[in-house]
Amino acid sequence: MNRITIGASLLVFASAACAQTSGDRGVVAVAPNRASCAPLTQVDSAGLLSDVFRLAADSMMGRYMGSPEGAKARDFIAARFDALGLGTIAPGRIHPITVPASARLPDGARAWNIVGLIRGTQSPEQYVVITAHFDHVRGATVAGDSIYNGADDNASGTAALMAMAKYFRQNPPRHSVVLAAVDGEERGMWGSRHFVDTPTVPLEKILVNVNMDMIGRNVKNELYAAGPGKWPLLRPSVAAAVVCAPLTLLLGHDTPAAGPGNDWTTQSDQGSFHRKNIPFVYFGVEDHPDYHKPSDHPERLMPGFYVNAVRTIIDYVKRFDANPVMR
Repeated sequence: MNRITIGASLLVFASAACAQTSGDRGVVAVAPNRASCAPLTQVDSAGLLSDVFRLAADSMMGRYMGSPEGAKARDFIAARFDALGLGTIAPGRIHPITVPASARLPDGARAWNIVGLIRGTQSPEQYVVITAHFDHVRGATVAGDSIYNGADDNASGTAALMAMAKYFRQNPPRHSVVLAAVDGEERGMWGSRHFVDTPTVPLEKILVNVNMDMIGRNVKNELYAAGPGKWPLLRPSVAAAVVCAPLTLLLGHDTPAAGPGNDWTTQSDQGSFHRKNIPFVYFGVEDHPDYHKPSDHPERLMPGFYVNAVRTIIDYVKRFDANPVMR
């Protein structure tokens, strides 16, 4: 993720009947009433963790845009989408993206999106687009470590994308779901920009973008859902997910009230969709000490939190799919 700073002025949804205020940060948290909640979504947790370790392995060298290791990650994701039997959208499974000369890719290097499609059973011409960027950064050697593994940023979101592909392939949605692993987020959101600037599905048919960027660890057991501050029509569906989440799901980081640099709207790939007037929900955690450092190793992910984050995001997509809101 391409963040600036994180502050404490946050807006969190709560039902007035079950709200409790925390004075130190001005945050209102929800005391869940789970009586109406369906059983929690089950995901292939072993496969999820295996994939995130593979994407964040030293051999992937951070999956930098335009690098041979970025191409390795691209091919791994594409092979997984193929094995799951996901449909394709022209020009196929792998979409070359346009990157300006200012990005300074090595001679002959390219950048790519990997795109899969699950056709909806009832409204196949309307789309939920789920995104996660698979590239990461390069940097200087720190404490003898020169590999920026990018486990949380954003192997966590990419592995979750593949887990969601498997889930919705086995549990077909009502609306079509597009799953896009996008390149170049760390260099300027080039993959998501390409997706919306040269669309292969009509933009007016995209109901919502669900973006995942850093969902693998948080010592407070907190995951944020940003977006309803910009798109209030999404607040009811996110609020329902808050109540039933197996972790603390908070709303915030999506209005100027969060303070300078703390509105995440344009700080990851959801910004490309918002620019095109497409509603978004971005799921992510606040920064941790290993953000954009070589120490963002897969061993530092929190498996229990990570699995519950993926379950929460799938639950949100299911809720939206069952009762979508229209612009």
